[in-house]
Amino acid sequence: LRRNDSGLVGAELLESMTKLGEKIDSLRPNTYACLSVLYGWSSCGAIDAGERATELLQTMEADMKAAASRGEESIMRTTQRCYILAQTAWARSQSERKAAGALGVLNMMEKNYAEQNLDAKPTVQAYSMVLNACAFADSVEVDGKVVKASPEQQMKAFEIAELIMDRLGNEPYPNVKSTSMTYGTFIKCCGRLDLPDNIAQESASRAFADCCRPGYVSDFVFTQLRYALPPEEFLNVLVKNGYKNLNSKGKSLSRDGKRIRPVRLDDLPEEWKRSVDRSAKRSNR
Repeated sequence: LRRNDSGLVGAELLESMTKLGEKIDSLRPNTYACLSVLYGWSSCGAIDAGERATELLQTMEADMKAAASRGEESIMRTTQRCYILAQTAWARSQSERKAAGALGVLNMMEKNYAEQNLDAKPTVQAYSMVLNACAFADSVEVDGKVVKASPEQQMKAFEIAELIMDRLGNEPYPNVKSTSMTYGTFIKCCGRLDLPDNIAQESASRAFADCCRPGYVSDFVFTQLRYALPPEEFLNVLVKNGYKNLNSKGKSLSRDGKRIRPVRLDDLPEEWKRSVDRSAKRSNR
């Protein structure tokens, strides 16, 4: 079985189970069967994987509503993992709708949770997955070939990324707010997407400043900032946020002040990194 076939084969098996389940109740597909198919769509990379995964989520939600109307509980109940896998399917596809599709799944997740499905509570990862889809919206598949997405398509993806950061800024759910991962992935959007320089650099700089204040600067954030900005602007942003260990020409100085070296994560003020989990910092070094 080829990797690209995994989603399609799983969908065909699920369809067969659905038909058999009409006659044999024990063969009706449940959440676990749906998760297996969603995993197939999330890993296959097919251009329509996100759409097919979303269709399955819609089927599951419809079954939940039908069961509720009968006073029963659906065996196809959606979970956090279901929505994350569907978002992954969008992010790994080369669809021009990957960013919008991942956002649509997040909206479904929020709505389903609001309808009292506590197993579908949105997580930071769900928001991060939309940002990840936006960051890789710089390419699309056309006639079987991967080509660069149009500037208009990439700008739409960036606008979705901004929307996600705004939502996280309002802390939509308890313990759901911006983290090192979301800040870093947004800055990655600024670096990867084909945006006007003023928008890309201003947005990356602003996100980094927002990240410094709560102390979420990790190796991932720092690396993405370096990629997103020209060297001189990169150093300027560090200085604006309080980094002082530079000489008169904007070069980083060693601790003894006699040698010039690249700025490293360990050189940054500790208050910028104070909220980063220690184990995460160790794994990023």
